[in-house]
Amino acid sequence: MTKSATREAADKVTFTQAEVTAGDTAARAGRKNLIINGGFDVWQRGTSFTTSAEYTADRWQLHLSGGTSTVTQQTFTVGQTEVPDNPTYYLKMNTTTGDNNCGMFHRVEDVRNGAGQNVTVSFWAKGANPAGGTFDFMSSQRFGAGGSSNVEITTPLTVTSSWAKYTHTFSLASISGKTMGTGSSLVLIIRQSAGDTSTTAWNLNIANVQLELGSVATDFEHRSYGEELALCQRYYQYIGTTPTSTGQMIIWTGDITTGQGYYHTTALNSVMRANPTVVIVASANDGFSGGVSVNSLSKHRIRWVFNATNTQQRGYVQWNYTADAEL
Repeated sequence: MTKSATREAADKVTFTQAEVTAGDTAARAGRKNLIINGGFDVWQRGTSFTTSAEYTADRWQLHLSGGTSTVTQQTFTVGQTEVPDNPTYYLKMNTTTGDNNCGMFHRVEDVRNGAGQNVTVSFWAKGANPAGGTFDFMSSQRFGAGGSSNVEITTPLTVTSSWAKYTHTFSLASISGKTMGTGSSLVLIIRQSAGDTSTTAWNLNIANVQLELGSVATDFEHRSYGEELALCQRYYQYIGTTPTSTGQMIIWTGDITTGQGYYHTTALNSVMRANPTVVIVASANDGFSGGVSVNSLSKHRIRWVFNATNTQQRGYVQWNYTADAEL
């Protein structure tokens, strides 16, 4: 694990053909970043988290493993120059009680990504290291439910109290002969080392994470907020605001009758990875206090049923919900 060699590369005047070809190919590649929300722009679930296995910034999952930690959205000072290209946000994991395996996970859908090849991770970070002196920085090829056993590579990561760029190339194993299960993924992990059981406090601040094919770390790929949100919504969507404000609303202008169920279908914001788990966050109604529930669903739409509790000429239902299809 080394800091970025930006200055050394800038001073270098002679390159091999292989270096030129690798750099040119990587720089020209479209959609090169396999990480979704590597710039930490999308936070659909909130901006502060303390629960293990909870998703924080979209696609980034907190694992406590017995530790105590708070993950928060942090905002860069406008015009700062420590991290280039003017990012808006970064993620901070502030661990007050450490424990081994406590850290952050990011799952790239489909273990086929990068299999049998070199992949390079680059990111900016600062913080205070765990008591053992290093973090575990890992790639984990996971073959899904019913699939082959995980294949993991671990390398040490040491950060300082100042922002610096870090890069590492993983040589991922071939998947030849492996059994593919359901929900396979390539997982990127930064955690307190497996052998470090110290409870000493530590923290990690991280920004602009990129995972790309090849052995060259290229400049961070910027995507618009709309593009990044759409990519995140393949795995998780929050629909609505507050139940008494501007969430989903359906108004019946004809008669409604006590004891009857009324049906309505809504499209999801984008097609999801799998049929989602739907949770109704809050609802309000007039004439339908029997509740709103899911009648059926697919990757792209939900059919709802609303139960009338009054007989009247018109009524409405207003509700907010989440749809979760995370790996």
